[in-house]
Amino acid sequence: MDATLIQDNRITSARYELNLMEKRILYVLIKEIRKRYVGTKQGDTTLFDDMIIRTTSGALLKELNEKTPKRVKDAFKSLRLKSFEWQNEYPEDHELHEWFEVGFINYGNWKRGGDIEFQVSRVILPFFVELTKRFTEYSLVVAMSLKSKWSQRFYEICCQWKNAGGRTIDVKEIRNIFQLENKYEKYASLKKFVIHVAYKELKTLYQKGESDVYFEYSELKNGRSVEAIRMKVISKDKNTETAKDMDITHLVREQLYSIFQVDKKPKNKERIQKLMSHLILNTEQLYIVYGKIQYTKDKKPKSEWQKYLRAVFNQEYDFKNL
Repeated sequence: MDATLIQDNRITSARYELNLMEKRILYVLIKEIRKRYVGTKQGDTTLFDDMIIRTTSGALLKELNEKTPKRVKDAFKSLRLKSFEWQNEYPEDHELHEWFEVGFINYGNWKRGGDIEFQVSRVILPFFVELTKRFTEYSLVVAMSLKSKWSQRFYEICCQWKNAGGRTIDVKEIRNIFQLENKYEKYASLKKFVIHVAYKELKTLYQKGESDVYFEYSELKNGRSVEAIRMKVISKDKNTETAKDMDITHLVREQLYSIFQVDKKPKNKERIQKLMSHLILNTEQLYIVYGKIQYTKDKKPKSEWQKYLRAVFNQEYDFKNL
């Protein structure tokens, strides 16, 4: 039976880079954590301590589709040494700002006889538990079958945004969350070795009926430079053709915060927050505004995005007086 994982969106969008085996171990970890804290009523989903996960070498190797114990041991070691870094969207606001860095696991232990245990820190544990309604749902079978770490990350992004039909993602953001600031410095290399690798694998699996989603993408340019890609998520779930209110609200807010540079212009932030309050009470308007944002980003130079949308919002929502 196919297993479904639900992952906090902060993990999907967090800054980290894991190899293929490390990511597969992470999927196993997420499944076990959800089984303990979400699948039953035994776990307290507000209080956490360091958590120990126990299994056997045979069971783990089978689940990871791996025959070589050394590769799994190496992945445990590197997971302990690699850090998970996250901060919220208010880096300039000391009252709201939050940041932390933590290892993915505290230790891995391969015992005599084949028993295995590894420990997850209480700091990262809440991120693997569905504490909020903002989550990413994806298939364990698909995630474990992917052969590229880039396909794994893009698969998660597709699942996160499939209800909104896709998203526009800056090239800088891809480099940041994938930790590629010093790799594939030219966009052509990033496209060839990261984006297109994920696109090709996910589309092939989708066409074979082995993946539930894939993405098509187009490039958004400023002059000759590609600054963003617009992802269109294709899903077998017909119910996702219309974006869920929860996802569209987050998407509209995220894009308006970026376009109106709220970290540098606090008055813009106040106006957008008031605009969002109005839109949430008039749900159909969220979809209209989302369409206007996409039209602006597709048809207007980036230097005119804020000016154009400000004029639109002034006319339709009295934006300047919000």
